[in-house]
Amino acid sequence: PQVLVVEAPDPAQLAGRLDQLAEVCVAGTKVVVVGPVNDIRLYRELMARGIADYLPAPATPRQLADSLGGLFADPAAAPRGRVVACWGARGGTGSSAVAQNLAWAMGRHLGEKAILIDLDVAFGTSAMALNLEARQTVADALANPERLDEVLVERCMAEYDDHLLVLASPGDGRGHPQPSSEAVGLLVELASRMAPVVVLDLPHVWAEWTEGVLAAADEVVVTAIPDFACLRDTRALVELLSPRRQGMAAPRLVLNRADNGRKAQLSAKDFADTLKLAPALVIPADPALFAEAATEARALGEVAAGHKTVQALAQLAASLSGKAAPPRQGGGRGGAGRSLLDWLKR
Repeated sequence: PQVLVVEAPDPAQLAGRLDQLAEVCVAGTKVVVVGPVNDIRLYRELMARGIADYLPAPATPRQLADSLGGLFADPAAAPRGRVVACWGARGGTGSSAVAQNLAWAMGRHLGEKAILIDLDVAFGTSAMALNLEARQTVADALANPERLDEVLVERCMAEYDDHLLVLASPGDGRGHPQPSSEAVGLLVELASRMAPVVVLDLPHVWAEWTEGVLAAADEVVVTAIPDFACLRDTRALVELLSPRRQGMAAPRLVLNRADNGRKAQLSAKDFADTLKLAPALVIPADPALFAEAATEARALGEVAAGHKTVQALAQLAASLSGKAAPPRQGGGRGGAGRSLLDWLKR
């Protein structure tokens, strides 16, 4: 959590309890203590320990609201969602499908809105894969970086269902100008203030802005197929990012289209031994499952909820979200989806 409110009934044990708490809190966690006494010396001691605020008990609802509001008076300090960057070790590994389905699964897991941003401006497939009519796209959002704000980002997004918003790419194959690192960084920052999780579908283009996104994201998911070229390129990416992601989560490897019956393929163990990074998910080759989802233009979890691959994706999504699932309250897509052929006709 980014904010913790703790109640401490015994001042004698307060310091020791806070030391224990510090061992399991990440840097930047804001802690508000509700304590038993109104003592300026205790207040100063707690401030020196890095506590965000101290309220003598009993704290009124108004006092607590004012204290929490004060923690984020600076817009730069506002709570932000987790950013998950999805990257294909090579073109054609299925990274976009992984990104789309992880975003869908994370929204379901959290019971809140997840945001998918398709940054493959020329060839992105999010609108087609999810049967969306995007009146404005990520290209429109990035066209004028000086105008970027939450209102513009929200206007450019299309709603897939109750739990997923998509900032789609035009996918028109045209030569769009490369976005600047500053513009992409601002777009991601704004989106992360609007939802608890933001999934980025990155194109397989090595540029300053893609390197910056991969270095700064809370989580990186690398999708590879089990061949030597993907093994080489995944190793190169991991080695490149390691110095820039000190203290951050290691990349998660997704091994796609694994077929144990093909002797020419590398195994998950081959990747783990070479990269010192065990695959977080191995997706078996299953053309029928993915073809059905593509034809219906829906997420995998909607066409085959009980499938082992879908359940494994859901487990990875839950881990990437960093949060436990809330109680289920229902809700689903706000209308029946049309087929991929309908989308293409439109």
